Amino acid sequence: MSSLTWGATRWLRNMFGATEPMIIRGKFQAGGTQAIVAGQILELSSTNWIPLDADQSMAAIIAVATEDIDAGDRAGYYSICVPRPGDVFEFPLAAASALAVSTSLFYSSATAVTTTGNNQLATAVGQENYPQRQDHLSKGGITDYGTTVASTSYAQMTFKAAVSYYAALQQ
Repeated sequence: MSSLTWGATRWLRNMFGATEPMIIRGKFQAGGTQAIVAGQILELSSTNWIPLDADQSMAAIIAVATEDIDAGDRAGYYSICVPRPGDVFEFPLAAASALAVSTSLFYSSATAVTTTGNNQLATAVGQENYPQRQDHLSKGGITDYGTTVASTSYAQMTFKAAVSYYAALQQ
């Protein structure tokens, strides 16, 4: 399966072989009470899903909205994506950065992540902004691709297992 896009967010792949994301139904308030935009990071607040609203210590409460819930929509169950171990998502970065693999990512807004914060939400896993694989000079390679990691405005990332609602489903 190819990637799925919700707003500015994409599910790209699962590093452990799952061919599609884990989609379940989550309970939401009426649309006028709490509008939801596809691609937002959600948190489970009491019994309803709402947009993540702060850099907080999270435990088994994170999912991703897969559809808009607009003013006038009824309260009820709508589709959400539950991040599993190995699920790679692409989220906008709050500020462009030379993002290296294993960089910790934090809450910036319900639709973006950042490289600074107090409570880690995810880890960068993408190498799309790395230079090409270096030529071996000792074997006749003539091109020098260097070591500079370019800035990017998107983060390919995996959510921390402890923050994802997936952890709650495993109990």
